[in-house]
Amino acid sequence: MRTVLIVIGLGLVLAGGLWWRHSHPAHAAPVNASIYETDMVASLVRNILGEFKPPLPSVCFLAFGDGTTPPSEEFIARFADSQPAVQSCGSAASPPVGQSFETSTGRPGLVVHVVRFKEFTPGTFDVEVSFSNLPAGHDRFTYRLVHLGGEWQVKSRQPD
Repeated sequence: MRTVLIVIGLGLVLAGGLWWRHSHPAHAAPVNASIYETDMVASLVRNILGEFKPPLPSVCFLAFGDGTTPPSEEFIARFADSQPAVQSCGSAASPPVGQSFETSTGRPGLVVHVVRFKEFTPGTFDVEVSFSNLPAGHDRFTYRLVHLGGEWQVKSRQPD
């Protein structure tokens, strides 16, 4: 009887572990970047670039989704005249020193990670953004964007 209970218990633990592993993958799957490559997100990124205080980072790496899906070259081209420069997160290396570096030049930068967005009301979206230069637990903000007069405007920024 005791052996049967031990075998059943081990089987349940194994089944639970397999379920946990399947439902909680180690890395988030890449997302379809095109759903993020909108005028709304471009307007938000431009607003974020304007929020930085001196000294400005030399480069900002842009990422989308729960993972770090890089944006397309066409979307990055929309920021060709921006200061600091905007590049895809695919052009960054992040060694375990808490900073991201441009792989071609070695310039340090920060990752602006547009994690997710949801429609609050028609024409109003909440967008969650994470910043790599801030300490864990204080690195996420929710921006509320409103479409007014044909343009996207940031109405508020709240820490998560």
